[in-house]
Amino acid sequence: MSGIEVEVRDETRLAPRLARLARHVLAEAAPRLEEITGLVTPTVTYRLVTPRVWRSEVVAYVDRGLRQALAGSEVSARERAEAEYKVASWRKAMARSWPLFEAMTLTDADGRPQTLIAPRALHHTGVRRSRLALRRMLVHECVHHAQIFASQGAVVPPRLSVRRFACDDRAVPALFEGHAEWAERLHTLESFASLPPADALHRSWRYRLHQHINRELPRRGQRHTVPPPDPGDRALDPREDGARFVTAALAGVGGDVAKFNLVWRDRCLAPTDDEIRQPEAWLLRVGL
Repeated sequence: MSGIEVEVRDETRLAPRLARLARHVLAEAAPRLEEITGLVTPTVTYRLVTPRVWRSEVVAYVDRGLRQALAGSEVSARERAEAEYKVASWRKAMARSWPLFEAMTLTDADGRPQTLIAPRALHHTGVRRSRLALRRMLVHECVHHAQIFASQGAVVPPRLSVRRFACDDRAVPALFEGHAEWAERLHTLESFASLPPADALHRSWRYRLHQHINRELPRRGQRHTVPPPDPGDRALDPREDGARFVTAALAGVGGDVAKFNLVWRDRCLAPTDDEIRQPEAWLLRVGL
């Protein structure tokens, strides 16, 4: 019997059925995900919260990360101002973006992983009405807990800073999301014998409105200040490109997940943007 402790707290007191379903899915999936990833997950904590709590928790996480990055050293006026600007920017972004997020896994004030879910956001994304999409989302986020426990803050979850890190860590979000996507797909494949077709999600009008706003604001800000991108450049897709990287990297080490899991111990071992698309270059650099 697995020793994984699964906790799903319905802090809204309005989603008891969702809490029971999440608890059942996670209790079933967590032990198998440990086997797939080779990562130990002692506890899994999910919180069903109101949009206000969701927003405040995310902003508090960003604020803690920036403060920790500056702790123990002299902070310049520019760094302090930039940190305050980033926190304020995240506060504004979360105010208009919360209906677009199915869930977010980050760490609490004690550094322990937790997944935040706003049931109202699940309504807007359409995931609440799709049993398959909901299950896959719960499993995906569960993998993030394993990554965070393995990393112990060295690599994940992705963090913000106003200083340059010693290593190029811009592709850490792709590693974070791609690895979870890879593991979730394997688990789903085992559960259904083949990957079932994705349900057509019924997005709410509010979801579509907020999505449009989020797309338009950066375009307006860049219209007169940034040259148009090269049509040949394709933005990195964290889940798709990240999952392809993990699949290829594991093939390169003969499927040895223990070797691959060294990536969680040191930020300098994380792949770069170029290496996400060229896993063989990453394998060569890290000596695998």
